[in-house]
Amino acid sequence: MKIDYTVELLLPTITASLGVIGKDIDITVKKDRDGYPIFNGKHIKGILRERVYQFKRALGVKDDEINSFINNYFGKEGNYVNNIKENNFNQIRFSNLTIKNKETFKKKEIEEKLIGNRYGIRIDRKTKTTIPQSLFNYEFLSKNNLFVGSLDVNDNIKTEDLKFILACLFHLDKIGGMKSRGIGKVRVKINDSYLEGEFEEKKEDISTKSLDKIINELKKDNNKIIINLKDDSFEKYNYTLKLEEPIVLKSKELGNYIETRNSIQGSTIRGALIEYFYKKGYNLDILKNIEASDAVRENNKISLASLFETKYAIKNEGNKKVKIDKVVSSDIEYKDGTKFERSSIPELKASGNEISVKINTKLKSAESGMLFNTEYIHNTKDKKEESIKLTGDLKLPKEIFEEKFTIYIGKYKFKGFGKATITIEKYNNSNKKSLETRINELSNKVRKDIEKKKGTDKEKDIRDEIDDINKKVICFDLYSDMVLPFLDIYDASEQFLILAGLKDENLKFNPRRSFINTAKLEGYNIINNIRKVDELIFNKGSVFTYTINENDCKKILGKLIEIEEKGLGLRKNEGFGRVRICTERGGN
Repeated sequence: MKIDYTVELLLPTITASLGVIGKDIDITVKKDRDGYPIFNGKHIKGILRERVYQFKRALGVKDDEINSFINNYFGKEGNYVNNIKENNFNQIRFSNLTIKNKETFKKKEIEEKLIGNRYGIRIDRKTKTTIPQSLFNYEFLSKNNLFVGSLDVNDNIKTEDLKFILACLFHLDKIGGMKSRGIGKVRVKINDSYLEGEFEEKKEDISTKSLDKIINELKKDNNKIIINLKDDSFEKYNYTLKLEEPIVLKSKELGNYIETRNSIQGSTIRGALIEYFYKKGYNLDILKNIEASDAVRENNKISLASLFETKYAIKNEGNKKVKIDKVVSSDIEYKDGTKFERSSIPELKASGNEISVKINTKLKSAESGMLFNTEYIHNTKDKKEESIKLTGDLKLPKEIFEEKFTIYIGKYKFKGFGKATITIEKYNNSNKKSLETRINELSNKVRKDIEKKKGTDKEKDIRDEIDDINKKVICFDLYSDMVLPFLDIYDASEQFLILAGLKDENLKFNPRRSFINTAKLEGYNIINNIRKVDELIFNKGSVFTYTINENDCKKILGKLIEIEEKGLGLRKNEGFGRVRICTERGGN
């Protein structure tokens, strides 16, 4: 259930609880990447949570009951779901508050009127005089600005609980920083209506409604039809993911610093889909069979570990770096002696940092050592007008097909991060060339590379490959991380063949044309509420290259096709273990 609300600034307001430190101005108005003022979702969540606590205490509710209510709808420290079957995804999701009329704010002369600044000075309470060097200035948003946001609430929320939360939202009277200095006063309306009794005199141009009427309208708009699902009726689709908000994809946590991943794993998409459909009342046991691949760029390019580039730009090549794929080229350096080094093309990259601080609710001041720094990926490309679009494939029950809907992915998705629109389309296989054709083409390219160096001073680089020049070359490219069922990695080439069921098929490993990266995968199971044991993985982009006699190659062709279709390793239904054999290389 989506609840839209508008916040009207009745007095000048600062857009952050502690302000944003600027250069020329001590505290500046907080803005998003596009230059519009913004209140973070976590700020709104914090002040509404505090208001709920105050009202519950005023009504004489016991502390245990208050904490239970708040934990249920606002979450608590740690994982946001303790038990799905008990909690039913009750936690409320808060969007960021963004300015309503963005077109007006774009005009420079209007922006200067909408943002003002003031000076302040600190006073010594004992001497009643100013503290030396304590003069500071801060920006604020002028009154009458309108900000819009939304709450996403579980459709099955109890009516009395929803009524209480919306009453608290209606009674938010101040937001932002420096509220004790006479700024930050606001008025709230929900679904374009103020609360009945908000104004002493009834005004014809202002809509007011009772809380019961607003809730009845919300419940009426969210009537849903539940369809029984079948275990065996899953169908494959393509999907397109469009990021609507910045996202946080935790790679690792270093103290209070969170480093984001550079790709969206299939397990992230799968978890979001399960949550979305479970909220609609579908059977969780069947939803667990949903499968999803990693979300990749629209051109379906994967940054393979075999891709190398010159260390410096080459003048004769238009002052650009020259790139090669070392599966089909064994060159160590360019013609002029410039060395080749690994080329890394991340699918996504961190585009900003969110700084926050934990506030002691009793003292109303920052807690020592509680400064947090989080990397995030913005929802636009380098050009602001271009939104990031990612593609992949998934398997859904036929009965619950929806063409387009909103999901929330990543960390802090209840605090204004992670909103994305997913579009489902009929499945279209992008593998245009047959596997046999791809194997033949790759084998010919490798053969040419070897022949080019034979009889030259570079023959020493490929001497151990000359005897296998007429053999077929099979290259396994990992299009996603592969989760291994092993406790350690003792021989990656052999363990890969064991996973593929090809250990006894006369495949010879070629270390010169293989590029393998390994790591440990951390995770948390939200269904069983347990932290997963760290798992060993072969990283996405790793390349395993083998040679084999032509006759033996024909015998295993069926197995190779099955590997491409089903993948390898553990947790394949979460998008792990995707393999593409003999990806097209060279040329454009």
